[in-house]
Amino acid sequence: MNRTVSAIALSLLVAGCSATPYTGETITESKTPRGLNVIQTSMRTKLPSGVLAGEESELQELSATVEGINTKKGILTLKTPDNRVVDLKIDPSTGSLKTVKKGDKLVLDYYEAVDFEVRKPTPQELQVAGVDVDLAAISDKTERPAAVLAMGRVDVLTIESIDTNKELLTLKGDNGFVTVKAKYPQNLKVLKVGDTLVVKTSELFAARIKQVG
Repeated sequence: MNRTVSAIALSLLVAGCSATPYTGETITESKTPRGLNVIQTSMRTKLPSGVLAGEESELQELSATVEGINTKKGILTLKTPDNRVVDLKIDPSTGSLKTVKKGDKLVLDYYEAVDFEVRKPTPQELQVAGVDVDLAAISDKTERPAAVLAMGRVDVLTIESIDTNKELLTLKGDNGFVTVKAKYPQNLKVLKVGDTLVVKTSELFAARIKQVG
């Protein structure tokens, strides 16, 4: 599945940078209107090397709809509430596909994490920057979840401008410019134009073969 780093994710990401950053972790738990869980985690730290780093992550339980089943190839196609279509590979020997039919609603765990470090990228990071990497996996007969699809991406962003009055930060990447609202406005004062951020985004879909109402 191809995707780009969204402006929403970036607004969470870059806002916590500071020479004396907030360090710690906050966890917020809530429920969707359907009663499924959502856990959001925010972390800020300063590495021993002096590099500023942080992470914004979210773990959601989604009620995904079965759009298609290919029993021969062991492919289960699901549609999420935000209309994303996800193809998951399932080991046919688990027998899980036999209990599922088109239109069923299954529990789908979705995890997204955005990690950042304020530093220059390595040659290896520059080589893979802007490229989505997909990794599919399937369970054995005894494990759950029944299928997993993981995706990762590295982006290198440069600070183009800082507006401390409006609390805005403009970044430049391979896909152009994006302006975001600072999560911690006081930290904008210690950033400077030209600073480079290495951003690592990861997504994981894990489907549980369990019908829900």
